[in-house]
Amino acid sequence: MYFPLMRGKQYELAALKELSNIVPHDLLKPVIEPVRKNLKQLETTIKKLNEHNFEPIIIVNSEISELKGNSDKFIQELYKINGIKFMPCIKYTDSIHEFDRLSSIIKGEKASYVESGVNRDLMTRLNKFAINIIPEGSPQIVLQQLSNIVLMDDPFKKKKRNADYPSNSYFSDLHVRYRAIHKSVIGFGDFNIAGSDYAESGGPAYVVTIHASYLDSNEFDAMSVKHFSSMDDGTPSNPSGKFQQALDKLVLHDQTIPGFFDDTSGLRGFKSLHARRHYPGLGQVKQYSMQHHIETICNFITI
Repeated sequence: MYFPLMRGKQYELAALKELSNIVPHDLLKPVIEPVRKNLKQLETTIKKLNEHNFEPIIIVNSEISELKGNSDKFIQELYKINGIKFMPCIKYTDSIHEFDRLSSIIKGEKASYVESGVNRDLMTRLNKFAINIIPEGSPQIVLQQLSNIVLMDDPFKKKKRNADYPSNSYFSDLHVRYRAIHKSVIGFGDFNIAGSDYAESGGPAYVVTIHASYLDSNEFDAMSVKHFSSMDDGTPSNPSGKFQQALDKLVLHDQTIPGFFDDTSGLRGFKSLHARRHYPGLGQVKQYSMQHHIETICNFITI
């Protein structure tokens, strides 16, 4: 099963809502790390996912953006929402005391997310959790002593500037090999084409780049990413025109090599924008790339 970690920003949540109509619920279990104090968008996303039998994992002690230092208030507000189903997840960073405190507050079945690595103090605690999300590459002894493990990876090679992306970059083969790593591993995850570093918004768009994931049959079905970039004119002006330049390259590639990319909702969204010569804003561009990435992986794990 695939456990993509998505931040609770508007277009990342929109991607999940769109995918809930397309991807079977037994292939995908989204992990959502909220970033907003206002829970309305999160609430509507969970309800939409629930309609299609998805029960997302929600990190209840996010320290990102507006929620930094507001875990207790967030938990109170989250549990006030009626009619939603989710699995709460406690994120461990560097405080055992805080991890234990939250573990005592959150009752029932829950998940853990260990961002940096499992240490000895954590080992006895994690066996009490229904799902343990730990870093890919964790020591063998950790895999042997824990159960229901999800391996989280961060393979996207994020660049400071869009102009720095090559035409192609390797992503990961974890989707191919996760089942063989250890019997305790039940799934895998990644941070999609966003990477783990959180930014509230991007900088000026001197170059617009569209990221399109694909499975490379010549590399044993490993995933790589094509990067389609506009010209760099040295200014942040005309993002619409730059988007059209990048989009023209994506569509030309798809037309030249049919079947290179999986036929996904995200790819069809890009094609629709191209046909209408419409620029929806960079948020929706990211949404379509994320949808395409998730759907491509889910297509593979159905094989």
